[in-house]
Order: sequence, then structure tokens, then C-alpha cells
Amino acid sequence: MKNFYLITALCAVGLLPAKGFAADLQAGNYLASRFAQSNHDWSNANKFTNKLLNADITPDNILQRSMILSMGAGNTDAAIRLAKRVKEQNSGDPNAILEIFLIAEAFKKANYEQANSLINSMPDDATSKFVEPFVRGWLDAAQGKLNIANLVNSTAQLYHGILISDFLDDYTEIEKIIDKSLKIDNPNIGELERIADLYGHVGVKDKALKLYKIVLKEIPEYESVQDKIANLEQGKTKLLFNKITTANNGMAKAFHDIATILNNEQNDESARVFANIALYLDPDINSSKFLLANISVKHKQYKAAIDYYNSISRSDEEYINAQYEIIDIYEDTKRHDKALALLEALPQNTDTLIKIGDIHRGQGNFGLALKAYDKAIEKLGGTIPKNYWHLHYVRGIAYEQLDKWSYAEKELKAALSFQPDHPYILNYLGYAWADQGVNLEESLAMIKKAVKLRPSDGYITDSLGWVMYRTQDYKNAVSVLEQAALLLPYDPTVNDHLGDAYWKVGRKLEAKFQWRRAVNNSKDSKQIEEIKSKLVSGILK
Repeated sequence: MKNFYLITALCAVGLLPAKGFAADLQAGNYLASRFAQSNHDWSNANKFTNKLLNADITPDNILQRSMILSMGAGNTDAAIRLAKRVKEQNSGDPNAILEIFLIAEAFKKANYEQANSLINSMPDDATSKFVEPFVRGWLDAAQGKLNIANLVNSTAQLYHGILISDFLDDYTEIEKIIDKSLKIDNPNIGELERIADLYGHVGVKDKALKLYKIVLKEIPEYESVQDKIANLEQGKTKLLFNKITTANNGMAKAFHDIATILNNEQNDESARVFANIALYLDPDINSSKFLLANISVKHKQYKAAIDYYNSISRSDEEYINAQYEIIDIYEDTKRHDKALALLEALPQNTDTLIKIGDIHRGQGNFGLALKAYDKAIEKLGGTIPKNYWHLHYVRGIAYEQLDKWSYAEKELKAALSFQPDHPYILNYLGYAWADQGVNLEESLAMIKKAVKLRPSDGYITDSLGWVMYRTQDYKNAVSVLEQAALLLPYDPTVNDHLGDAYWKVGRKLEAKFQWRRAVNNSKDSKQIEEIKSKLVSGILK
């Protein structure tokens, strides 16, 4: 892969050198580094830049670039060494990222006086203003001082104000600080949940419940929030986040949360840098490993992602979840055999067995899927509890695909009894009834509810149109199915349904157009034959 980047970069600018042209080769290393970074391959980008340093090509821009690439690639010691070189060469030119790297080193070494001096030397720019309140708060906390007055401009800052208070066992400012969080402009759902967590953590039950219920209204199937509400209503004192035990952990958590904010704003490159600072301060901060892996997956750097997940120790409680993420990568990249092999090597607990079933179901092996699901139920003691309601749903799908409708219906109804507002259960059961021409009024009501919960889901919209079709409400079926076709223009089932509706209202040319479109997009031989017969004879009934 490294040679690919180098050759591509050199060819792109006509710099593929003849033998002995060292200067051109170094230009190629620079371009290869840029090219690798543009492909989000920071490891190779860093290696190519290091070749420039080894060749004593060290102008400021190369040093700074290598410094940042080193941190982004996880080579933190090299990044800090380069930061010191850059600072020596540019002593009168403050650089926020450089100072942050050096602050992290000073803090890790408990050299708090130096860390404070470095904070004071940071430039007055956006990066400094963003990072400084977190860093100063934890620096003071490390010295036993509560200083959270400036941690009030975002829910992330307020969260760290609470963590610092918790760390110092000084709760004098907590509720006043949390109340301020609700005055932040337009908090999103994630921020509301975090504020509710803070209230719940300090025992302000009523305010926590009010916010959790707002979150649940937006995301009815959010099981974690459902559990939090149940715990609070039952008076259970389950911690909503873990207490920070060392100032180093707190500072690492701050840099991780900064990385998360940047990642949420699609600033992946800066997120990588700050996540690696977090790992430098606390090598066991698994949330940063997961974040870096997720960024790698996003950019199809699958090997890097797998390496991050595999860096989590077998003895760690997050190990199994990390292995599950690797399995998801294998599934997404069509390496189903590797996914199954890895699953079968893990402890055969309930969740692992369900994942084995899900892979078989995704491959159309519904009998094998049911066998795995049955083993999962055995692990649960023979009955499915509420927190595993999803087992009813996937078993229902498997039975329906095996044409065992009585079993499928029973499972889907059981899933719905646990999750009466779940749009996909409502849709699956409602559509199945409509397709069989039974329980049409109930089916219509269920799918209307599902559409209200997921208005931009083309499959659910298609289901509503199909129920209308089955109830002979052809005019309304057309308008709803047209909307489904806008959402899913190349889905053969949606095209087929719209063609049927057009035929029923007399728009026969448009019906045939949709049927031809369905045939062109379908891979199901049975569906194709059925549609081709309509292209010849239309709908006879």
C-alpha cells in the first residue's frame, strides 16, 4: 500500500524519478504523504513524512505536519518530540495544537506548574478557547482546587464540571451548574439525555425524569433511556456514569469528549488527534479506541479499525463488544465466514448466539438462524425477558420467511406487546396481514402509526400504500406509493406496488413503466416472472 501511494503521487505530477534523482523522490514522499492522508490512511501518511525528516528536509511546515500526523497516527512520543522542535524554532509564534501536546506531556508527568505556564502561553484563537476550560478545570482539580466557573458554555463542559465536582467530592455548585445547561441554545437529544444523566446522578429525580421522557418521545425504542426511567421510578440508585478516580483519567476523558464533539461535527482529522492525546494520558480509555475505530470504518480503513478493536485486552469488560464490532466489519465487507468463525470462537452467551442467528438470517439460512435463536432462549432460561424482546421480532421474521405464518404471527405479536410503539414491528406485522388480505383495518391503523413515527422511511410508506391498495382505496394508494417511490426510486417491490395502483386507476402506460422498472431492478426470479405476466396481460382481477 505504501508503494501504491508513492507511485500514484509521483505519476500524478510527473515526478516519477529516474534512478538517482533523490530530490524528486523526496518530493514524491511529500506528495505520497498528502495522498495517503486524503485517503484517511494516517499511518502511511506519517511514514512518508518521516522519510522527509530522516533526509533532513525539515522546514517549519514539514515539522508541524509530521507533528500532527504523528499524533493522529498514535505515535504520541514522536509528536511531542516534534512539538518541542517546532517550539524551539518558533519561540515567538504561539501555536495552540503544539501547546496542547506539551500540556498533555506536562500533565502526565504531574508537572502542573509547567502545564499552567503552557496554558497561559496559548494563543487567543478558537482552538484555545474551545480546549482551555476543560484543561484548566482538570489541571486545578489535580491540585485539589474546584475551578468550574468557565465550564458552562456547552453540555460537554457542564458534564466535566460535574465530573470534577464528583472527583473532588465537592458538590456545592452541582445543581446550579446543571440548571445552567438547560439555558444552552437548542440542546439536541443527546445533550438532553446527558443533562438528565447529571440530574439523575446527583439525585434530582423529577428533573431527570422530565428530560428522559422528552428523549423517549423522540426515540420511542431507546432501551437505555427506558431502563433509566424505570430505575429512577423504582428508586434504584444505579450510577449513570462512573466516578473519575485520577486527574489523569479526567483529563483523558476531557480530550476524548473534545474528540467526540469534533467527530460529531464531521471533523474526523482533528478528532483523531484529540482521541490519541486521550490515549496518551490513559492507554486504557477504550471509548477513544472505539472512536478511532469508528472513524477508520467510516473511511473504509478496515484493517486499522480491527487493530484498534483488537488492542482491547481479553480481560477487559469491553472486549466482547470490540469483537462484535469486528464481526460487524466482516459482515459489512461480505466476509461472512470470518464473522461466523470469530463468533464461534467467543463464549457462547446469549448475545453471541443471537449474532450467529442474525448472520444466518442475513444469508437467508432461516432454519439455522432459528436454531441459534433457540439456543439463545435456552441461555435465558426458556423465556424471553423484556430486554431481549428483539428475539421475538427476528424469530418472527425467520418463521415468516419459512412460510410458517402461525409461528411468525405469534412471535411478532409478542414483540409488539413489549414494544407497542416500535415502527418496524408495527410495519412488519401490519404489512404481512395486508399482504394476506386479513385484519386490514387493524393493519391500516398500525402502519399509519409507523409512518407517523418514521415519515421518511420508504419501506414503511410503501406498506401504508399497499394496505390502502388492498382495501381498494386506489386513489389514496397512488399518492402514498408515489411518495414511497420518491424515497426508494429503485426498489422493485415499491415500483411493482405503484404499477399495480396505477393500473387500478386507469393509468396503464405509467403502470407498465413502473413494472418494467421493477423487472430491471429485481434479482428475485419469482418476482420477475410475476411482473412479466402483468406486462403481458395487466391485472386481470
